[in-house]
Amino acid sequence: MSNNILRRTLVAATAAAVLPISVLAAAQNASASVGSSIVSIANANIGNTACATNSAGGTGYYSSCTGNGGSPENWCADFAKWVWAQSGVNVSGLTPAAGSFGTYNGGLHPTPHVGDAVVFNYNGTDYADHVAIVSSLNSDGTITTISGNSGGGGAAKSHVRLSGRFSSTVGYSSYMGMKISGYVSPNGGNNSVPTPPSVPAPAAPTGVHVFALGSDNRIYNDQGNYTAGHWDGFGLVDGTAGFKQTTAVTINDTVHLFAIGSDGRVYNNDGNFSVGKWNGFGLVDGADGFQQITAAVTGNTVRLFALGSDGRVYQNDGDYTKGTWTGFGLVDGTAGFKKITAAAIGNTVHLFALGSDNRVYNNDGDFTAGHWGGFGLVDGAGGFQQITAAVTGNTVHLYALGSDNRVYNNDGDYSAGHWGGFGLVDGTAGFKQITATATGGIVHLFAVGSDNRVYNNDGDYSAGHWGGYTLVDGADGFQQISATPSA
Repeated sequence: MSNNILRRTLVAATAAAVLPISVLAAAQNASASVGSSIVSIANANIGNTACATNSAGGTGYYSSCTGNGGSPENWCADFAKWVWAQSGVNVSGLTPAAGSFGTYNGGLHPTPHVGDAVVFNYNGTDYADHVAIVSSLNSDGTITTISGNSGGGGAAKSHVRLSGRFSSTVGYSSYMGMKISGYVSPNGGNNSVPTPPSVPAPAAPTGVHVFALGSDNRIYNDQGNYTAGHWDGFGLVDGTAGFKQTTAVTINDTVHLFAIGSDGRVYNNDGNFSVGKWNGFGLVDGADGFQQITAAVTGNTVRLFALGSDGRVYQNDGDYTKGTWTGFGLVDGTAGFKKITAAAIGNTVHLFALGSDNRVYNNDGDFTAGHWGGFGLVDGAGGFQQITAAVTGNTVHLYALGSDNRVYNNDGDYSAGHWGGFGLVDGTAGFKQITATATGGIVHLFAVGSDNRVYNNDGDYSAGHWGGYTLVDGADGFQQISATPSA
């Protein structure tokens, strides 16, 4: 402990010994009020972009809108500084760099308080990847945060976003895909809590990440922005090669990408789109012998399923609040499966498997009650090669690639308790592999064509029609694809 910290500790202890209890309580309430004021102002800006009208009526947050040569800069620090300043906090020494929070007001400490800034990947001198405001402390040791420049898509498209719960412990955060370096507390501030305006609900994602396994066994990513109406183009996730199959899911700002390696083991790479980086592929665990994987999300937990060489389905749960995996274990003893896919509604995972008879079976895992229902036929239709699924509302949209290389759809309405039966999406043929994901009421269906290029067909379940297959872009040479909503 440094002399300065020791001196501050001794002064505080002496003061506490002589102050009346009523004075101490007032000081604690004032501190709490500063934090509440900070969070109230941060909440009032949820959903805003770098150039949006802020809750005080101005444009953006300091230089958020123009700091990059007249264009939006990476603005997480701009936002945190602006919120503190609006709350009367002394923000001297803070800059648009997240690393400036690392040396503010005595530096970082390990214990969060509401209204503190939490700093990620701080290098100890002047650089950090991200900074956010602590918006709540929870009894289980988790926190939530509000941060600017969040949600992916670059500085111009990112926004102010409320996180889910994640562990507050200093060190690597699997939820954020970054290291929590520590917390810094505001200096000063107003004790009055402004009456907050209504907080807009976070907008549903309108973008999609498509991951494609190339002929070089490396993984490529293309992000489609359905609001702007364009794709970014396929580019390497990183240079790692030797993969056989991929799947991906999204939790808040982070895309969790999984891949089966040439050794039959499962690897994970987390892409944090609030800071624009991947953390690199690493083993989920040492289990091997897997031929296919799929994943679904309940809360902050990734339910990862793997089809073993014995034709049975194994499950491994990754709790991104705690940062732990349970290890692979059998869903049940049923064997003979060739392909799998999964989708979640609430806390229930709907697991589908293609049997040796080329028909589709369903097993529902209720993670509230803690049990599986057992595999049963979806219906008697057969002749399928591969399956994928997506969810809108309480309906699972199940897609199957037929022996005629055309795509069939069967909708399972879990409110009404029935399936609609398999029918053609449209008459287009020549597909080799399919995947699907949903944003709002729209299912984005993707297929690898006979030319090894990726095609997209959007099903608007509110309007009741499909848009027809079109090329994502001209890139080719792809073997397998997976998709997830943009972070």
